[in-house]
Amino acid sequence: MVLKLYSSTISTSAQRVVCVLAEKQIPFEVVEVDILKSENKEPAYKEMQPWGLLPVLEEENGFRLYESRAICRYIAEKYADRGTQLIPVPTDLEARGLFEQGLAIEAGTTDPCVFAALNEKLFKPVKYGATCDDELYNVLLKRVELVLDVYEIILSKQKYIGGNQYTLADIYHLPNGFALQAHCGEQVFLSPKRPNVARWWTEITERDAWKLVGDLNKQGVHTFE
Repeated sequence: MVLKLYSSTISTSAQRVVCVLAEKQIPFEVVEVDILKSENKEPAYKEMQPWGLLPVLEEENGFRLYESRAICRYIAEKYADRGTQLIPVPTDLEARGLFEQGLAIEAGTTDPCVFAALNEKLFKPVKYGATCDDELYNVLLKRVELVLDVYEIILSKQKYIGGNQYTLADIYHLPNGFALQAHCGEQVFLSPKRPNVARWWTEITERDAWKLVGDLNKQGVHTFE
Protein backbone atom coordinates (compact mmCIF):
# COMPACT_ATOMS: atom_id res chain seq x y z
CA MET A 1 0.00 0.00 0.00
CA VAL A 2 0.98 3.65 -0.46
CA LEU A 3 -0.16 6.91 1.08
CA LYS A 4 -3.54 8.14 -0.15
CA LEU A 5 -4.22 11.79 -0.89
CA TYR A 6 -7.88 12.74 -1.16
CA SER A 7 -7.82 15.78 -3.41
CA SER A 8 -9.16 17.57 -6.46
CA THR A 9 -7.51 18.67 -9.68
CA ILE A 10 -8.48 22.26 -8.88
CA SER A 11 -7.32 22.28 -5.26
CA THR A 12 -4.28 24.51 -4.86
CA SER A 13 -3.97 23.31 -1.26
CA ALA A 14 -3.57 19.73 -2.48
CA GLN A 15 -0.83 20.87 -4.85
CA ARG A 16 1.30 21.90 -1.87
CA VAL A 17 1.12 18.37 -0.54
CA VAL A 18 1.84 16.74 -3.89
CA CYS A 19 4.94 18.91 -4.28
CA VAL A 20 6.24 17.89 -0.85
CA LEU A 21 5.54 14.19 -1.50
CA ALA A 22 7.48 14.50 -4.75
CA GLU A 23 10.41 16.29 -3.11
CA LYS A 24 10.55 13.54 -0.47
CA GLN A 25 10.12 10.81 -3.12
CA ILE A 26 7.22 9.22 -1.26
CA PRO A 27 4.89 7.03 -3.37
CA PHE A 28 1.26 8.11 -3.14
CA GLU A 29 -2.15 7.52 -4.65
CA VAL A 30 -4.51 10.33 -5.60
CA VAL A 31 -8.15 9.70 -4.71
CA GLU A 32 -10.13 12.25 -6.71
CA VAL A 33 -12.84 14.19 -4.87
CA ASP A 34 -15.09 16.13 -7.25
CA ILE A 35 -15.82 19.39 -5.45
CA LEU A 36 -17.90 20.67 -8.38
CA LYS A 37 -20.29 17.81 -7.58
CA SER A 38 -19.98 18.58 -3.84
CA GLU A 39 -18.47 15.16 -3.10
CA ASN A 40 -16.46 16.89 -0.38
CA LYS A 41 -19.69 17.75 1.44
CA GLU A 42 -20.97 14.18 1.58
CA PRO A 43 -21.09 12.50 5.02
CA ALA A 44 -18.43 9.92 4.17
CA TYR A 45 -15.91 12.62 3.25
CA LYS A 46 -16.81 14.82 6.22
CA GLU A 47 -16.02 11.89 8.46
CA MET A 48 -12.43 12.48 7.36
CA GLN A 49 -12.54 16.28 7.12
CA PRO A 50 -15.34 17.87 9.19
CA TRP A 51 -15.23 21.14 7.24
CA GLY A 52 -15.43 19.33 3.91
CA LEU A 53 -12.22 20.90 2.64
CA LEU A 54 -9.32 19.40 0.69
CA PRO A 55 -6.92 17.65 0.94
CA VAL A 56 -6.82 14.73 3.38
CA LEU A 57 -3.80 12.45 3.77
CA GLU A 58 -4.36 8.83 4.77
CA GLU A 59 -1.51 6.66 6.02
CA GLU A 60 -1.32 2.91 5.46
CA ASN A 61 -2.29 2.34 9.11
CA GLY A 62 -5.46 4.42 8.72
CA PHE A 63 -4.11 7.60 10.31
CA ARG A 64 -5.60 10.68 8.64
CA LEU A 65 -4.52 14.31 8.63
CA TYR A 66 -5.99 17.43 7.05
CA GLU A 67 -4.89 21.07 6.52
CA SER A 68 -2.32 21.23 3.74
CA ARG A 69 0.45 22.96 5.69
CA ALA A 70 0.07 20.52 8.59
CA ILE A 71 0.25 17.61 6.15
CA CYS A 72 3.35 19.03 4.47
CA ARG A 73 5.16 19.48 7.75
CA TYR A 74 4.16 16.01 8.93
CA ILE A 75 5.57 14.47 5.74
CA ALA A 76 8.76 16.54 5.87
CA GLU A 77 9.43 15.54 9.48
CA LYS A 78 8.36 11.89 9.28
CA TYR A 79 10.43 11.28 6.15
CA ALA A 80 13.28 13.62 7.04
CA ASP A 81 15.88 11.12 5.81
CA ARG A 82 14.34 10.82 2.33
CA GLY A 83 14.60 13.09 -0.68
CA THR A 84 15.05 16.81 -0.22
CA GLN A 85 15.52 18.13 3.31
CA LEU A 86 12.71 20.68 3.59
CA ILE A 87 13.17 21.74 7.23
CA PRO A 88 16.51 22.91 8.67
CA VAL A 89 18.02 20.63 11.30
CA PRO A 90 16.86 21.46 14.86
CA THR A 91 20.41 22.07 16.07
CA ASP A 92 20.91 25.00 13.67
CA LEU A 93 18.83 27.54 15.57
CA GLU A 94 19.57 30.44 13.22
CA ALA A 95 18.55 28.48 10.13
CA ARG A 96 15.47 27.17 11.96
CA GLY A 97 14.60 30.72 13.02
CA LEU A 98 14.76 32.02 9.45
CA PHE A 99 12.67 29.07 8.32
CA GLU A 100 9.95 29.76 10.90
CA GLN A 101 10.07 33.43 9.94
CA GLY A 102 9.53 32.51 6.29
CA LEU A 103 6.57 30.31 7.18
CA ALA A 104 5.00 33.13 9.16
CA ILE A 105 5.46 35.62 6.33
CA GLU A 106 3.85 33.29 3.79
CA ALA A 107 0.87 32.30 5.94
CA GLY A 108 0.20 35.64 7.60
CA THR A 109 1.00 38.17 4.90
CA THR A 110 1.63 36.81 1.42
CA ASP A 111 -0.88 34.03 0.87
CA PRO A 112 -3.90 36.06 2.08
CA CYS A 113 -3.05 38.76 -0.48
CA VAL A 114 -2.40 36.34 -3.34
CA PHE A 115 -5.47 34.25 -2.55
CA ALA A 116 -7.73 37.31 -2.39
CA ALA A 117 -6.67 38.37 -5.90
CA LEU A 118 -6.92 34.81 -7.21
CA ASN A 119 -10.33 34.34 -5.65
CA GLU A 120 -11.70 37.49 -7.27
CA LYS A 121 -10.31 36.78 -10.73
CA LEU A 122 -10.53 32.98 -10.99
CA PHE A 123 -12.42 31.18 -8.23
CA LYS A 124 -15.33 33.60 -8.01
CA PRO A 125 -16.32 33.16 -11.70
CA VAL A 126 -15.43 29.45 -11.92
CA LYS A 127 -16.83 28.20 -8.62
CA TYR A 128 -19.70 30.60 -8.05
CA GLY A 129 -20.57 31.89 -11.51
CA ALA A 130 -20.09 35.48 -10.33
CA THR A 131 -18.49 38.32 -12.29
CA CYS A 132 -15.02 39.52 -11.38
CA ASP A 133 -14.97 43.07 -10.00
CA ASP A 134 -12.08 44.44 -12.06
CA GLU A 135 -11.62 47.52 -9.91
CA LEU A 136 -11.40 45.43 -6.76
CA TYR A 137 -9.10 42.94 -8.48
CA ASN A 138 -6.66 45.71 -9.41
CA VAL A 139 -6.60 46.88 -5.80
CA LEU A 140 -5.93 43.32 -4.61
CA LEU A 141 -3.21 42.81 -7.21
CA LYS A 142 -1.54 46.03 -6.08
CA ARG A 143 -1.38 44.61 -2.57
CA VAL A 144 0.42 41.56 -3.95
CA GLU A 145 2.92 43.84 -5.66
CA LEU A 146 3.56 45.73 -2.43
CA VAL A 147 4.29 42.44 -0.66
CA LEU A 148 6.67 41.43 -3.44
CA ASP A 149 8.46 44.77 -3.15
CA VAL A 150 9.41 43.70 0.37
CA TYR A 151 10.30 40.23 -0.91
CA GLU A 152 12.78 41.88 -3.25
CA ILE A 153 14.59 43.29 -0.22
CA ILE A 154 14.49 39.97 1.65
CA LEU A 155 15.70 37.98 -1.36
CA SER A 156 18.56 40.39 -1.98
CA LYS A 157 20.02 39.14 1.31
CA GLN A 158 19.20 35.43 1.19
CA LYS A 159 18.59 32.83 -1.51
CA TYR A 160 15.15 31.65 -0.39
CA ILE A 161 12.28 33.09 1.57
CA GLY A 162 13.13 30.99 4.64
CA GLY A 163 16.90 31.48 4.54
CA ASN A 164 19.56 30.00 2.26
CA GLN A 165 18.01 26.53 2.08
CA TYR A 166 15.03 25.54 -0.09
CA THR A 167 12.28 24.65 2.37
CA LEU A 168 8.56 24.30 2.93
CA ALA A 169 8.45 28.09 3.18
CA ASP A 170 9.14 28.27 -0.57
CA ILE A 171 6.85 25.40 -1.54
CA TYR A 172 3.88 26.96 0.23
CA HIS A 173 3.99 29.91 -2.19
CA LEU A 174 3.82 27.80 -5.33
CA PRO A 175 0.17 26.78 -5.89
CA ASN A 176 -1.59 30.12 -5.51
CA GLY A 177 1.28 32.13 -6.94
CA PHE A 178 1.51 29.90 -9.99
CA ALA A 179 -2.28 29.98 -10.46
CA LEU A 180 -2.17 33.78 -10.46
CA GLN A 181 0.47 33.56 -13.18
CA ALA A 182 -0.92 30.70 -15.28
CA HIS A 183 -4.66 31.29 -15.03
CA CYS A 184 -4.88 35.05 -14.50
CA GLY A 185 -1.99 36.00 -16.77
CA GLU A 186 -0.17 38.00 -14.10
CA GLN A 187 3.61 38.19 -14.22
CA VAL A 188 4.16 39.92 -10.88
CA PHE A 189 6.50 37.17 -9.68
CA LEU A 190 8.66 37.58 -12.79
CA SER A 191 8.71 41.37 -13.08
CA PRO A 192 12.11 42.81 -14.12
CA LYS A 193 11.49 45.46 -11.47
CA ARG A 194 12.18 42.76 -8.88
CA PRO A 195 15.11 40.67 -10.21
CA ASN A 196 15.67 38.81 -6.95
CA VAL A 197 12.03 37.77 -6.76
CA ALA A 198 12.15 36.70 -10.41
CA ARG A 199 15.32 34.68 -9.79
CA TRP A 200 13.76 32.94 -6.78
CA TRP A 201 10.43 32.30 -8.52
CA THR A 202 12.07 30.90 -11.65
CA GLU A 203 14.19 28.52 -9.62
CA ILE A 204 11.39 27.11 -7.46
CA THR A 205 8.90 26.72 -10.33
CA GLU A 206 11.45 24.81 -12.40
CA ARG A 207 12.07 22.11 -9.82
CA ASP A 208 11.07 18.60 -10.93
CA ALA A 209 8.77 18.13 -7.95
CA TRP A 210 6.70 21.17 -8.87
CA LYS A 211 6.47 19.99 -12.47
CA LEU A 212 4.98 16.72 -11.20
CA VAL A 213 2.08 18.71 -9.79
CA GLY A 214 0.89 19.05 -13.38
CA ASP A 215 0.13 15.31 -13.22
CA LEU A 216 -2.32 15.75 -10.35
CA ASN A 217 -5.26 15.32 -12.72
CA LYS A 218 -4.04 11.83 -13.61
CA GLN A 219 -5.42 9.45 -11.03
CA GLY A 220 -3.26 6.56 -10.05
CA VAL A 221 -0.20 5.65 -8.07
CA HIS A 222 2.84 7.93 -8.25
CA THR A 223 6.16 6.21 -7.61
CA PHE A 224 9.73 7.49 -7.57
CA GLU A 225 12.89 5.77 -8.70
